[in-house]
Amino acid sequence: MQDYKFEEEETWKLARELAWDVYSVTSRGAFESDYLMRNSVRRASFAIMANVAEGVEKGGTVEFSRYLSKAKDEIEELQQQLEMAQESGFINSATLARLEMMLTSLGCMISALMTSINQAFIGVDSVRVNYQGR
Repeated sequence: MQDYKFEEEETWKLARELAWDVYSVTSRGAFESDYLMRNSVRRASFAIMANVAEGVEKGGTVEFSRYLSKAKDEIEELQQQLEMAQESGFINSATLARLEMMLTSLGCMISALMTSINQAFIGVDSVRVNYQGR
């Protein structure tokens, strides 16, 4: 693993941007009066950021990959919560679309990072699987 701080990780930076965007969205409108919904959405968004940071700080490839997997789980949870929030009138479709784009980008970044970590762990530059048996 590289020796760097979580604040240098681009995945963490995007997760932080998402978390603050979610915090802003949940600070107004119908979210103000629904404590449980507001805090559930906020918790999931901040958990993504926290898991990336914890993974970086653990310093090992296995631990980093495990925390990134947790972050991906939180992305799925937040996606479902945001869809429910939109269906319930807490956010409009434009806000949902913007947040979904960030979630998709973040999910892709985490997947790529996990692939890179796993390849480094097994010591190869690329992994090729021959599906045709040749």
